[in-house]
Amino acid sequence: MVTRNDVARLAGTSPAVVSYVMNNGPKPVSAATKSRVLAAVEELGYRPNAVARSLRARRTWTIGVIASDSAGGKSPFFGEFTRSCEDVAWERGYSVLLGNSAEQPVRAEGYVRSFLERQVDGLVLMRVRPSAQQVKELEGRVPVVTIDHEAPPFFSRLAVDDEEGGYLAAKHLAGHGHTRLAFVGGPLDIMAVELRLAGWRKGLAEAGLDSSLVAHAEISLEGGYSAAAELLAERPTALFATTDHQAIGAMRAAADLGLRVPADLAIVGFDGARESAFTVPGLTTIRQPIDEMARFAAETLIAAIEQGETEPVTRIFPAELVRRGSCGCQDPRTP
Repeated sequence: MVTRNDVARLAGTSPAVVSYVMNNGPKPVSAATKSRVLAAVEELGYRPNAVARSLRARRTWTIGVIASDSAGGKSPFFGEFTRSCEDVAWERGYSVLLGNSAEQPVRAEGYVRSFLERQVDGLVLMRVRPSAQQVKELEGRVPVVTIDHEAPPFFSRLAVDDEEGGYLAAKHLAGHGHTRLAFVGGPLDIMAVELRLAGWRKGLAEAGLDSSLVAHAEISLEGGYSAAAELLAERPTALFATTDHQAIGAMRAAADLGLRVPADLAIVGFDGARESAFTVPGLTTIRQPIDEMARFAAETLIAAIEQGETEPVTRIFPAELVRRGSCGCQDPRTP
């Protein structure tokens, strides 16, 4: 087996310098020396022993990410967030273990337990809430970043301003002159849905409009379709959905009923997912900065891993209205 000492002899340097090159630190190495070391690594086929490295450093350079829908089949938010989080981890030399809880608490707890057994250095929880017992197990063991509005005091957390997002949607549709508006929401046990509904009702109340047209369904294309089909029997002229996928499902429900978007029904979604720019017409949406949020989560977690004990961080990201054709605004020619 080729060792670090073999690489050092061929490169004409010390084993410590080889370590600095392979680990990107902690001490800087000149470009010329780094080039010699990498050439020796390539010639000898050297591969560091990851197990030995982990034992020495008491770190595995792995992060566990647990999402309620990691594939993005129900909401594109999770897939896009996971990808951006993984990009940051890769840039910093960490591997990512991914678990999909499928919105099942028992499965989520199983992933937490499994990742801890595999000695991950930290956890990112995407709208996944561990049990009270698991929270006790996590405290002082690994740093945790959660994407949620509520969390134990030692978790770092981030979220988008969901209530402001619902408010922006209501004010925008009311500004188009709509007086009969409907809300398609996900399950009410999700705090983000509660907050988006609260903001929606606040915006309509300020406009002197009724907010009683509400239907809840699962967060998916199918859920948006079924909830919208139910509400469209009441003939609203505008609709706000709590995710882009639900909004796209609502667009299909409107089409199946012979309704034109936006002439007969204006629609606004929530997420700012990539697909929203490619619907016809383009989907007006409340954008959450998914890439920025994911990078913040990964960088916050890695800082806690590498710096040891740090104070937990909380950050609420602003929501932004993105105007496209589905609400009656001018539709951009290109996404």
